[in-house]
Amino acid sequence: MICFLMTSFLLQTRRAEVKVAVSMVEHNVPFAVADHFSPLLKECFKDSPTAQSFKSACTKMSCIINGAVAPHFRKELVMKMRTNPFTLITDESNDTGREKMNLLTVRVYDNDLSKVVHRFLDMCSTSRPNCGTAEMIYKKMDEALQKNAIPWRNCVSLSVDNAPVNTGDKNSIASRIHQEHASIYIHGCPCHIIHNTAKQAGQAFLEVCGFDPEDLAVDVGYWFKGNTNRHGYLTEFCELHGSDYMEMLMHVSVRWLSLEKCLTRILQQYAPLASYLKSLDDKQPRFRRLVEAFSDPITEVYLLFFQAMFQVFSTFNLLLQREKSSIFLLHDEMRGFIRKLLSKFLKPAALQHRELHEICFKEPSNQLPGEKLVIGFTTRATLNRLLEAGDVTPQQVQRFQQAAVAFLERAVEYAIKKLPMKEPLIKHAMFLDVQQRAECGVEDAFYFVDRFPELLPYNGPEERDKLIEEFLDYQSMDIAMPEDPAMFDFESFW
Repeated sequence: MICFLMTSFLLQTRRAEVKVAVSMVEHNVPFAVADHFSPLLKECFKDSPTAQSFKSACTKMSCIINGAVAPHFRKELVMKMRTNPFTLITDESNDTGREKMNLLTVRVYDNDLSKVVHRFLDMCSTSRPNCGTAEMIYKKMDEALQKNAIPWRNCVSLSVDNAPVNTGDKNSIASRIHQEHASIYIHGCPCHIIHNTAKQAGQAFLEVCGFDPEDLAVDVGYWFKGNTNRHGYLTEFCELHGSDYMEMLMHVSVRWLSLEKCLTRILQQYAPLASYLKSLDDKQPRFRRLVEAFSDPITEVYLLFFQAMFQVFSTFNLLLQREKSSIFLLHDEMRGFIRKLLSKFLKPAALQHRELHEICFKEPSNQLPGEKLVIGFTTRATLNRLLEAGDVTPQQVQRFQQAAVAFLERAVEYAIKKLPMKEPLIKHAMFLDVQQRAECGVEDAFYFVDRFPELLPYNGPEERDKLIEEFLDYQSMDIAMPEDPAMFDFESFW
């Protein structure tokens, strides 16, 4: 009896130590903090036997996580991957040490949670001069699966960034994986493609009118960075103009579409900024560039135009970044994104009853006249006001309109070229969306059966007939939808 009580008591203590360790990992708390837990708990909870016996400093915490918790969850993950379809996700670090980390994570359905979960599988570290080659990275990925007896046939897709070493047609990770399992769907990062689309469009705008919003955002950010006096002077001008002071944001070119927030902040402070710059005299090149930009009234029009256009990119980008599965939305959302851009500079007749590849968007006769371009209500109102006041010339207006068309043309051209518009898997996945099920056919389900025959063994006539019946039941069944369809839990439904 005494032995049983002692064992139960020790189990309670160990349970507390494990829970604290897992909580620290969950919240990214350094293990060094654990050195203070034991004396702190003993002092705070003197009447608790568990707290008095709690002994877990940083070394023991590390052992609990690396020696007990991590193997337990890895075993659970491996068991799921052996029997269920999964997606692999890998990305390389920019580590400057001797080893390069190629984190390998997994998206797999968790029956206990009734949703798709994202889990860490392996670090896949590489070293030596060829550590960043496709051959070495693929070798480490294959080893991670083989040592855990995870079959490649269960892998349905691979998500990587758009570097040639990942997605190139030859001598890439994609080409090697397709040799192992030809049915795997390999896709780059669509968020990165949207970012690059905006960047390419901005370059076209720059080529026509010589204005680069990135340069302006960087100059503004760095002019005020770490200088209390400049912030103080700007605050005074904000009070003079009756506006609240807001700190200038730093634009980082590798952050997806951070430029929109930076330009919005500049526009919110545009009048105080212009007055502040005109009141000073400084010989620094950055200051001279800022004075030149804010002294030209057309700059405000340029900023308003970019703010209006970037909203289209950000809306699509945020959809792609959401936690929930959204592959069944991509087919229509990609086309909707491009059509939204086209509608801003093409006549409606040029868009009606035409597929995207049939639209001649570079044909001048299909384009709207300059005064009809959809450049944003505030942009158009500001442009007209400045033109009527004589602050900008008709030549400047014409050049801006030409730059706006160049921006939209380049954006459409790049998006059509880089987005996976012709990928059949994305088109056939639309039937997973319960709101679009009536417009889809059983051939969409057959596409996945044919592509992944080992995971979906519906090969015989009887199995196919059963699948047809199930699909028809799915199309005709009553499904209760929430008021906001976007809140529908597709993963739990399936």
